[in-house]
Amino acid sequence: MRDINEVLRKKEADLLQLQREVEALRVAVRILSQDAETRCEFPRPATAAVSYATPARTTPLRAGAADAGHVAPREAAAK
Repeated sequence: MRDINEVLRKKEADLLQLQREVEALRVAVRILSQDAETRCEFPRPATAAVSYATPARTTPLRAGAADAGHVAPREAAAK
């Protein structure tokens, strides 16, 4: 069984950490809301669509590389 004072100190430390995190989030919200207001005043120019999809594999995997959990470098795969 743990000492009640130890448990209380741990809970107080956890509470203090959460209070700091909440305050940091409040600051971030204020900054982001100000940033959003600024962006509304000066809209960005239209740009072409950007794809963040993973490109198709151009080289085959080295034998056993898939089992090892990693992809072989291009130079090693070409050999």
